[in-house]
Amino acid sequence: MSDDEVILEMSMPLDSDGFLRRRCSSCERELKWLAAGDDEDGTEAPDGGFFCPYCGIQAPPGEWLTEAQEENFTAMIQQEVLGPLFKDFGDGLQRSADRSQGFLSVEVTQPEFDEPVDLMEAEDMRRVDFACHPGESIKVLEDWSGPVRCVVCGSLADQPPAD
Repeated sequence: MSDDEVILEMSMPLDSDGFLRRRCSSCERELKWLAAGDDEDGTEAPDGGFFCPYCGIQAPPGEWLTEAQEENFTAMIQQEVLGPLFKDFGDGLQRSADRSQGFLSVEVTQPEFDEPVDLMEAEDMRRVDFACHPGESIKVLEDWSGPVRCVVCGSLADQPPAD
């Protein structure tokens, strides 16, 4: 890892069945897919990314964050990366002002950032399984009555969604 590289880890809660909440960047509907465990690699993203079970549009793996996950990640970056950078910059300016023997005056106000929060996961949505990828079950909105696609290959579920 280089000096200018930062690695941040953010935990995201799972529901009681081990599903992780996601959001399609195209239709903006939320879904849940089964999270891979520590000993599993999970399914590799297909070329073009995963398929939305609702609209069928593909998106790369990094584009499936929910709004709350995005906000929390932004807050984490601000706290862990930008905050220390602003502090170091302000401290450097103040040292320069101190060395200027009164020719330079500096007042630095550091911006206030939102704190990351512990995300919670609701026990909602209904499960849909796929014959094409039996290990890639998802959960869709309870009131969704349209077709449901597999997130890996885009195939329609064998059975229509339950009412």
